[in-house]
Amino acid sequence: MATMQMLVSVSVCMHFFIASADGLRKQPNIVFIMADDLGWNDVSWNNKDMPTSNLEQLAKEGVRLDQAYSQQVCTPSRAALLTGKYPFHIGRQKRALKPLQPTGLKLNLTTLPQELKKLGYNTHIVGKWHLGYCAWEYTPTRRGFDTFLGFYLGSENHFSHDRDYKTKPEDPPAFYDFRENEAVARQDYQGVYSTTVFKRRSKDIIANVAEERALNVYENYKPFFLYLSFQATHAPLQARAEMLAKIPQTGNPARDIYKAMVLDMDLAIADIVRTLKDKDLYNDTIIVFTSDNGGAISHGGSNYPLRGTKGTLFEGGTRATTVVHAPQILKQKNIVSNNLVHITDWMPTILSMAGYKGNPSKDLGLDGIDQWGAINNNENVRDEMVYNLKADPISGAIRIGPHKIIFGKRFDKQGWYDIDNTALQCEAFKKDKKQKRRSMKKESEDVRKRQEKKMKFHGKGSGKKRKNNIKEINNTEKKKRKERNNADYQSERIARKQTKNVKQIEKKGEKTKEEKKTLKMDKQKKTKSKGDNRRRSNQKKTKQKKLNKRNRLLQKEKEIYKQKRRLEKQNGQIEKKKTKRLYKLWKDWIPLPNSETQDIMRLRLDDCNWEEFVESGHSASLNLIPRSDLQIGDIVQLINPMLNPYNISAEDEDSEFDRSAISEVEDGNLNMENLFDKVDIAMYNILEDPSEKKDLRFELPEIFAQLRSRAIFHLKNVVPADFPPPDLSGHPSNFQGYFSPGWCKPTYS
Repeated sequence: MATMQMLVSVSVCMHFFIASADGLRKQPNIVFIMADDLGWNDVSWNNKDMPTSNLEQLAKEGVRLDQAYSQQVCTPSRAALLTGKYPFHIGRQKRALKPLQPTGLKLNLTTLPQELKKLGYNTHIVGKWHLGYCAWEYTPTRRGFDTFLGFYLGSENHFSHDRDYKTKPEDPPAFYDFRENEAVARQDYQGVYSTTVFKRRSKDIIANVAEERALNVYENYKPFFLYLSFQATHAPLQARAEMLAKIPQTGNPARDIYKAMVLDMDLAIADIVRTLKDKDLYNDTIIVFTSDNGGAISHGGSNYPLRGTKGTLFEGGTRATTVVHAPQILKQKNIVSNNLVHITDWMPTILSMAGYKGNPSKDLGLDGIDQWGAINNNENVRDEMVYNLKADPISGAIRIGPHKIIFGKRFDKQGWYDIDNTALQCEAFKKDKKQKRRSMKKESEDVRKRQEKKMKFHGKGSGKKRKNNIKEINNTEKKKRKERNNADYQSERIARKQTKNVKQIEKKGEKTKEEKKTLKMDKQKKTKSKGDNRRRSNQKKTKQKKLNKRNRLLQKEKEIYKQKRRLEKQNGQIEKKKTKRLYKLWKDWIPLPNSETQDIMRLRLDDCNWEEFVESGHSASLNLIPRSDLQIGDIVQLINPMLNPYNISAEDEDSEFDRSAISEVEDGNLNMENLFDKVDIAMYNILEDPSEKKDLRFELPEIFAQLRSRAIFHLKNVVPADFPPPDLSGHPSNFQGYFSPGWCKPTYS
């Protein structure tokens, strides 16, 4: 009996060691941290204004993967992570799951935590699930996780942990979604910021492991896998006021709140790492940090200078800021790797870290590739990667080596969105080279004149003052002389007037009565003649006035017409300039933007300050919106969907390529090759042109042909999307106000 107990003890003990080239070592603990909607430009090593000093320190002490990718939105990324398979192979390629969709991660799929449990790991998930919950079989604790604290849905209030889903007037304003394992969890959680809740739970898990080790006489413990799936920085934009106070204020409060959310997450990660060190588990732990997709431009995220936003297959929608940190386990540190890594690779890679015997990709039929040796030795093991594929309508992107093709019929969010510099971007948008040259010439001319004037002033010195004094004396003498001459003139004038009056009186007295009578008659005749002449003159004047008035009206009409023609000509020239500038912006778009997008861009040229966006939280001026207007207690938020300078909504970012524009699909004779050639396609060299500005499709036809062939091959193997319509039987009003499982039948395949 004693011998049997010893054998069991040795067997259990040996289970926690794995073979390596260096001999025997403990199975590492694995902490996999996933941020939600964190953009390429939202970390300090890509943007010095972002408050991620702790993450950057982890990167400096580890390996930074600058060519690591996720999927374009939440659910596809999480499915790829936990199954090691491309979403288009398991029906999860379409979009993020909506709250009442009766589906989830198919039950025939083996998950990462299920495989880790076979290797002796305790498995924990903290945070966001978003892989279906309509049946209990879809929920985390039924898919391989020992414990769960978090929420089922894709988004909710960061503080109250509820979500608006009113379908009837009598419904409450929001419904609750927060669970501990399978039970609704309110106490200790409701009203507490999600980043704080998830940090505390992660620290508790680490503390429990340390306690388990302390209770074991040999200090043995089961290694743990912690999947920390943060809610930050997903919408709604909500932060703790304490964090926002540490962010310098700008004219874009949406971006400021976003930075506060990033800062809170960065400090939480630092606190978790500190706990690992305090509990003496740090040296035995591998930490991986990544994001589920690119930043959401609609809610303050930034992927600049990469192209696109969340929901697109451009680099900005799929490139994920990724770090692997394990100073005591990794063979190298402070490395920036440009080796290609896809989110499907993490399942075989983590299994390899955990001591999986054999080839997990081959054994489990995974699309992912084991990258553990490559990360340790800075080697490239992946040459081809599929960003995503959809067959109805045809769209997607694929990369071989440095070259990528992207194809589809809807590219509405394909710009380069510099969230931090909209005002500067605006000035660049408006610039006129001729006007700029004229302004520079005028400015230099003004400077020259000022200098000449200054030199003349200093050269004249006191001589100028003497001249001014002499001039003043001469002016005084002239004034006095003029006054004297004026007095003499007035005296003479009065004398002349008096003489004239005397002569008139004398002449009047000499006139006779006959003369007076004759004069009177002549006067009457003259008066009558004058009356006739006056009437004729008035008639003539009236006629002339009418004629002049008519001429003036005609002249005015001619001037108005000329002015109108001048304005039309000027507007035509302005429109030509606009079109020329706009063409420079969208010449790389595939295809050209639709008329609605073009009109929006034209309006921006007319008024590039975007004043209409100020009320929605955006401003390019120094008239900052008071933060107090956005604060309620300890909560700072911008809840409602906001307009932004790029006219992109959260719904836009979640619906890329969902609308077909191929009328030819009605022709049943068209095969996949024909359909593929009817969509818009562009090809880029991602290593040389990460911003995807130069289309190389016609310059490199052989490479394009290879990419086209591989894309068509994969399109023929796309599984139909599992994306059913909502089922109102699962509405939380039917489950005491909670988003709850138990209203759909699970799917096994």
